[in-house]
Amino acid sequence: MTFRLTLLLLSLGMVSSVTTCWVVRLSASSEPQPEQTNPVLSSGEDTFKTRIEPFLKQYCLDCHTGERAKAGFALDGYKNESQARKDLKNWAVIQHVIAAGEMPPPDSKKPKPSKEDKEFVLAWIQNTLTKVDCSPDKPKDPGRVTIRRLNRAEYNNTIRDLCGVDFKPANDFPADDVGYGFDNIGDVLSFQPILLEKYLAAADRILKTALTLPELPKSDKQTFRPQQITTLPRTAKSRTVEPNGREINRIVFSSEGFASLPQNHNFTADGEYVLRFRGWGTNVGGEYPRVVIRVDGKDIQTFSVEADQTKPQVYETRGQFSRGAKRIAVAYTNEFTDVNKKSREFGLEYIEVEGPFNASPLPESPSVKLLLVARPNETTDGRQAAEKVLATFARRAYRRPVKPDEVARLMKLFDLASAQGEPFEKALQLPMRAVLVSPHFLYRIEEDPKNPNDIRILNDFELATRISYFLWSSMPDEELFATAEKQQLRNPDVLEAQVKRMLMDPKAKALSENFAGQWLQLRMLSALTPDTGYFPAWNEGLKAAMVREAELYFEHIVQNNRSILEFLDSNYTFVNAQLAKHYGISGISGNEFQKVTLPDTRRGGVITMASILTVTSNPTRTSPVKRGKWILENILGTPPPPPAPDVPELPPTGQLKGTLRQQMEQHRTDPSCAVCHAKLDPLGFGLENFDGIGGWRTYDNKQPIDATGELPGGEKFSGPAELRKVLLNKSDLFRRCFAEKLLTYALGRGLEYYDKCAVDEIVASTKAHNDTFSALVLAIVKSDPFQKRKGRRSE
Repeated sequence: MTFRLTLLLLSLGMVSSVTTCWVVRLSASSEPQPEQTNPVLSSGEDTFKTRIEPFLKQYCLDCHTGERAKAGFALDGYKNESQARKDLKNWAVIQHVIAAGEMPPPDSKKPKPSKEDKEFVLAWIQNTLTKVDCSPDKPKDPGRVTIRRLNRAEYNNTIRDLCGVDFKPANDFPADDVGYGFDNIGDVLSFQPILLEKYLAAADRILKTALTLPELPKSDKQTFRPQQITTLPRTAKSRTVEPNGREINRIVFSSEGFASLPQNHNFTADGEYVLRFRGWGTNVGGEYPRVVIRVDGKDIQTFSVEADQTKPQVYETRGQFSRGAKRIAVAYTNEFTDVNKKSREFGLEYIEVEGPFNASPLPESPSVKLLLVARPNETTDGRQAAEKVLATFARRAYRRPVKPDEVARLMKLFDLASAQGEPFEKALQLPMRAVLVSPHFLYRIEEDPKNPNDIRILNDFELATRISYFLWSSMPDEELFATAEKQQLRNPDVLEAQVKRMLMDPKAKALSENFAGQWLQLRMLSALTPDTGYFPAWNEGLKAAMVREAELYFEHIVQNNRSILEFLDSNYTFVNAQLAKHYGISGISGNEFQKVTLPDTRRGGVITMASILTVTSNPTRTSPVKRGKWILENILGTPPPPPAPDVPELPPTGQLKGTLRQQMEQHRTDPSCAVCHAKLDPLGFGLENFDGIGGWRTYDNKQPIDATGELPGGEKFSGPAELRKVLLNKSDLFRRCFAEKLLTYALGRGLEYYDKCAVDEIVASTKAHNDTFSALVLAIVKSDPFQKRKGRRSE
């Protein structure tokens, strides 16, 4: 019976409101901010016309105009303050590069603005455009998250926890789009038309699997002939022609041995089974062959096989056996050879298994027990039981209490299926399908305030859902549901206890798979194909080991509540034999991963892991630019602008003269490239001792590697160990960068300029609690953006 039209009608209105979202980052900079004189500014457009526009024309527009603007950053479109207010993102960048002394370029031959002019422009941007008042008595803007569809990972995990099946149905869905570095961002999780068909097909498959009740196994008989039987020792198979002309194969034993089924036989249920064989024997030494039927090495019954070779007989035993796979064998146990060298022989024609008889009912699957919380019985009719099942299922699927009218609509579908003659569990599948294609399941829906400009505190169920999808990428469990129902989740002690419990749960591995997998860009490894001519150690096993090392490292920090600064440096990692060999670590064997103390200071933290070093390389060589950019973006939170479109690439690896560093230094002689490369290249050069797949080396193109570097602020280092110390000295930048990325992932939206106050508080709280991972998570969970919702997104 097909109810797809009914389901399609129920799912109408499943439209994702996708809007374009942007982020203005007001991150701390590694360079000191100049003091601002906070000049008295004339109001409105007069200031822009008299001071800001002339500044841009004199110092900026020569390079930042039109389609060929440097770094793709055009400023000629700003004619008044109103236009500037509509693009706070660019003005925050302008504020950063002017304050850091990066623009105008320090080595440019063009005139430089005076200190007073720079301070005036910075003060105007700060006071007019980007200022955020974080005073304790000022209301904070928590922002607004676009309604979020479950992404593929969240759908799989939710189905696992909701229905008790774990075959990952969403792996067949279209890939999720990525925004702000993550695939759980509401603004980019669009709803493609094909998804509806995918959801319907997945719901059918999920419920068919989850609600299949075990049927009582039927008795059958399986016969195994000599060509299907395994013997030990290998015994010659003879051909015998019987009087009726029928040709038959027989296994003949003249010495002790056994014949067994080629693989373990599946006893489909607890019950009685008949085990039999057909054979014959010869009497030598006054005794016939003794033959034993064995199950899993245990003797079941012994027979004296006295049938003549011309008239073989059937020998059988009947017994009670439990469900499961078992090894069945027939063993010849009393070989004998007389003085005339005549041997006692046992001939075997077949082995047979028949049953089960009087079988016990099969146990129900965990999914059936999870879903069928009520069933018809003497005191409860089918409709009453169905109402309880559907109310419970919908509450868990919608992640909130369900209204009576919602249950009533589901019961109409149950009644429809029942009227078609469907049994109880199959009639339930129709309304359950409706639940699985409902927007209330597929989307994480939160109520908006009645007034669009108002701010509301999320209720306990909405908060529980945010926490569970943050930490588990899945729905709340029953303990979290119960806490929400009691309205205790806002009790600080209860909230902290729940968060710490969830971080210790195995389901928190979702953080390493989904957050760390995207923050560290581990997912990119699947598409990379380093050239094995240059890197012969590269193979699928090494690639998988690289990913697993990073995941286990992240999980260790989470589940042991370690300091997040260990992502920058530590003296341990996780390896199996293949990765240990790649790292030059001795004494490790097998495919199992184990925690090891690093033997030297070459490696430590995430930036020296082979996964990161491979992702930031080219197929035939390393890339100091990619590695430096990765550190700026993912460790320090100070991403460089995009490269100019007309910059030529380096020649192929085989055509390089000298080391890659020497080629890069020639490339940096272009003034338009020097400013960015002064920040990028030194960080990448510090990792040049690692080749394109993260193996250690001391030579490049037969010349010694120079792994020294000097940052724009004057900090010098040599090699990866000293580079990590430099990064640890910039721990405030990392702390903020990591907090912003985790907050973005937790909220499912890009951060806005008004999130600065929340980020400041999160960073301060994390630092005050020794930078432990749980301290950061708790600070995020307690923050206004996580606990509140605004009706309309601020301009």
